[in-house]
Amino acid sequence: MMNASALDDIIDLSRRWEAACRSCVTDDIVGMLSDDAVVWYNYEGVEHDRDAYRATLDSSRTSFRNVQYRDVRVMHHAGGFVEQATLVGDTDSGPIETPFLLIATVRDGKIARLDEYFDSTIMRGVD
Repeated sequence: MMNASALDDIIDLSRRWEAACRSCVTDDIVGMLSDDAVVWYNYEGVEHDRDAYRATLDSSRTSFRNVQYRDVRVMHHAGGFVEQATLVGDTDSGPIETPFLLIATVRDGKIARLDEYFDSTIMRGVD
C-alpha cells in the first residue's frame, strides 16, 4: 500500500514533468529521467535510452513548433502517472493535432520508463 507522502512525491514529479514539457527545454525534460530510463513510442515499437530520447526531442523542436497541449488529464497511481491530452502544433506541412497517452513509471523519484502512444491514424490538419 502506498502512503500519502509517496503519492505526493509522484504528484509533484508529474507537475514538474508537465512544466518541463511545456517549457520545451530538453535538458529540463531529460533531467527528470533516471540514468537507465527507457522511452518507447507506439509508432516505432522500439525502446530508446536517454540519449536517443534527447535526440528525438531536439529533432522535434525544428519539425514541430508552437506546441500546445489541450484537454490534459493526469491520473496518479502508486507506480507513476498517466497523462492523456491532445498535442497541437505547426509543421512545415501545416498545423496538426493528435491525441496521445503517456504512461510514466516512477522509481526513486525519477521517471524510469515512458510509454508514449500517439494516435497517428487521425493525425490531421487543423482548420
